[in-house]
Amino acid sequence: MKNDVMIKFVTVQTTDDNESDTLEINSRGTYKKTDNGYIIEYDEIDEEMKGTKTTIEVESPECVTITRSGSYNSRFIIENGKRHSCHYETPAGSLVMGVFASKVLVGLDDNGGKVRLRYTIDFNSSMVAENTVTLTVKKI
Repeated sequence: MKNDVMIKFVTVQTTDDNESDTLEINSRGTYKKTDNGYIIEYDEIDEEMKGTKTTIEVESPECVTITRSGSYNSRFIIENGKRHSCHYETPAGSLVMGVFASKVLVGLDDNGGKVRLRYTIDFNSSMVAENTVTLTVKKI
């Protein structure tokens, strides 16, 4: 059964030149328990990404997969201690980037909770940015 939830994202991105940006977004979405973990879904609210649905699948305490479909198609696998080649598609074209997770902390239960992720993004094995994401889910 899907539950309506409020989702709060706090993302800090630090680029390779030590510039840092913080973004905080609140969105409505759905949350449901699966055999392997939890699925969080929401529609992107950013004007540029309108028409894009994001699905966050918490597959285990060590692995989170983020899939976007619509105007921006992508699939990021964020798995503790591993690097994955991930696909990212925009209206301007598509690319493959490396995603290496140094921290995946999952604190979810049937009522919601938090997911914390720390990962780097690279192109051609050159680090572009480090991201720290805290995702909070609360039933409404």
